[in-house]
Amino acid sequence: MGLRLICSWSIWLAIQTLSWGQISGIVYDQEQLPLAGATVLLLPDSLNTTTDATGAFSLPQPNPGQYRLQIFYLGHDTHSQAIKIENNQRPDALRIQLQPQTAFLDAVTVTDEHAKQEQTLATEHFNETLLERNLQGTFAKSIEKIPGISAINVGVGIAKPVIRGLAFNRIIVNNQGIKQESQQWGADHGLELDQFDVERVEIIKGPASLQYGSDGLGGVINVMPGRIPVRNTYGGSITALHKTNNEHWAGSVKLGFNINDWFLMARYSEQAFSDYRVPANRFVYNSFDLPILNERLKNTAGREQNIHLNAGLKRDWGITRISMSRYSLEAGLFAGAVGIPRAYALTDDGNNRDIDIPKQEVDHYRIALNQTLAINEEDHLNINIGYQYNNRREFSFPEFHSIPSSQIDPGNTLAIQLRLRTLSANIHYEQHLPDESKMIYGANVQWQRNERGGFEFLLPNFRTFRSGAFILREQRLKENIIINGGLRLDYGHNDSDFFRQWVWDSNENITDSLIAPITDDPFFNWSASAGMNIELLDGRMQLKANLGKSFRVPYPSETVSNGIHHGTFRHERGTADLKSEHGYQADLSVDWTFENFSGSAATYFNYFDNYIYLGPTAPARFSPLPEAGQIFQYRQDDAIYTGFEVQWAWQVWRGLSVAQTADFVHTYNLDTRLALPFTPQPALRSDLKYEIEQKGWLKHYFVEIGHQFHAAASRPNRVDRSEQPTPAYQLWQIGAGVELKWGQQALQVNLQVQNLFDTNYLNHLSRYRLLNIPEQGRNIVISVKVPFGGKWRQ
Repeated sequence: MGLRLICSWSIWLAIQTLSWGQISGIVYDQEQLPLAGATVLLLPDSLNTTTDATGAFSLPQPNPGQYRLQIFYLGHDTHSQAIKIENNQRPDALRIQLQPQTAFLDAVTVTDEHAKQEQTLATEHFNETLLERNLQGTFAKSIEKIPGISAINVGVGIAKPVIRGLAFNRIIVNNQGIKQESQQWGADHGLELDQFDVERVEIIKGPASLQYGSDGLGGVINVMPGRIPVRNTYGGSITALHKTNNEHWAGSVKLGFNINDWFLMARYSEQAFSDYRVPANRFVYNSFDLPILNERLKNTAGREQNIHLNAGLKRDWGITRISMSRYSLEAGLFAGAVGIPRAYALTDDGNNRDIDIPKQEVDHYRIALNQTLAINEEDHLNINIGYQYNNRREFSFPEFHSIPSSQIDPGNTLAIQLRLRTLSANIHYEQHLPDESKMIYGANVQWQRNERGGFEFLLPNFRTFRSGAFILREQRLKENIIINGGLRLDYGHNDSDFFRQWVWDSNENITDSLIAPITDDPFFNWSASAGMNIELLDGRMQLKANLGKSFRVPYPSETVSNGIHHGTFRHERGTADLKSEHGYQADLSVDWTFENFSGSAATYFNYFDNYIYLGPTAPARFSPLPEAGQIFQYRQDDAIYTGFEVQWAWQVWRGLSVAQTADFVHTYNLDTRLALPFTPQPALRSDLKYEIEQKGWLKHYFVEIGHQFHAAASRPNRVDRSEQPTPAYQLWQIGAGVELKWGQQALQVNLQVQNLFDTNYLNHLSRYRLLNIPEQGRNIVISVKVPFGGKWRQ
């Protein structure tokens, strides 16, 4: 112990001599051992670094003012302290001791940029490193490694996240303070987000309607604002990516600078990919044996372009940010995904990179203002205002839908157009009271307007309004006990226009019609939450419990839709008199940390009153549209969602670690006595990793091997009557990475081999599962990142 103290103090004294113009220090544990790899974050600047092998860190000294330093390390409590920087004053080097706790993957990481309900909810916090080491085709697929997270995908370029089996309008994605609105109700409508532009993410697993309103009953994914460059510096990075399976090429360039605390950050990303390969040359659909020529899924190529600008001002009183972005996607849909697959439509056209019809084109524009005001050293006010325009277009041939040529312009292939405009605003105020309690007050409001187009009909023109206000109190009862509780009131409104779509036969005679009625429906709701966080065994064990009542307002897609939704290959019809969905939820978790071993176990139980879902009509009613089959209609039943997550990590030896996670979701419809649709398959993931951080030109390297086992989704307990059973499967993957550094220049290279043995498997949440088409085969992914930066000459 004496030697450890001498080493720690010698490092600290060395840092003292070098700390002029920097915020620096050393981070160590209860045994006085330095903690290498701890994350150090300075707010509100979002300056970020990690400690080196000696536990030391340094950050450029910011302008005079009040700041908060936070330090995160796996298996330890988050450290947070106020720091005051004064003119011409050298800051003292810091000695910071972290206390052990159970902050494993399920840990709560709290920053001053959001309220504190998460103290008693399961929360993940990670940065771009996780994405860089697990790059998939989309952001939603790249975070599937996190327990409790999965994704609904259409091919490799379209995907949306799932939290504990809940998706669509039951979870919220907040992009830098603004709720992402992009027709997320559709199974084939992906999350329109540039994964290269994601730096910090927080995932709240559990009922979050209290703070975030309707749609937050299943959880929230918070994409946090990017880091602001240090005063009078510039920096950025160049990233290149290649995937062998579908000749995927991608590049991203980031540039940012700060001149006297006026800052600008910009990023441009582009991706292009060809038809992807599957380990199969045939598939069977509705007893038809159909070819997959050259093991490529025809017309699954795509292109994606993204641009993002972020400008603002940083002062002692807070930060002002204005951000603008444009996301653009053009993606083909498998030729067998519109109507009944036919062999002649699957023939090779000789070009794997062209994008034919059927296809979808999406453009998403976003402009937002984020204003953070520091009321004093601890209290702050956050205001977010945003406008979004989402233009979604689906293209197909009119003859596939029995639309007479006399009813449309020659050459018109625009089947469906959805133009969604959203204006939203929210405000959060956090107040620290003298008795160590905190009060959080918040309110939000949102207007939406959707306009339709195209020769097909699915949704009429509609408008929505959402508003709500909440209050939340957090109280520390004892040194090791925190409780919180809050209440929220909401008002929502949906109204839609009347629309009629005629149905013709092959002789251009009208035989039927599809009707969407006028609706004008108000909704009043309330939600509440109460939770507790208890530390035991001197912080080595932590118990978290939360009880919540949440809600969700029906969306117009569930009340007035009437037509073929090709993302699900069926005719969908809304139900105009749907009521609000209400959830009553309980979460319980225990975390523990012992020497070289950390773990956690969490369980949850959700009872939903008036759960809204899509099911086949009973008695069966069939669509008047060609090849549409039985009509599926939105209905409401009471339902149960329950499950658990278990995870552990063992540091076997210096640099060598073993980790494993397991998650299980069980759903039960109390009316049909079957599972609910889109229930994820139970999963077990195992990883063996060797990772070293050191000084010198070879700064960091790692190698890892991973295995996934996904249990079968079988009847009667794992699939709804509208779904097919999915067999179990297992996958292997390997990865390696290195970071080289010479002088101030660095180079990062990551390599992955996904689906190592080219396994033929079906994913229960894939929309191509309905066609019995397997997932992507072996894929070698290599990414290269070159960061750069420097100081402006004075």
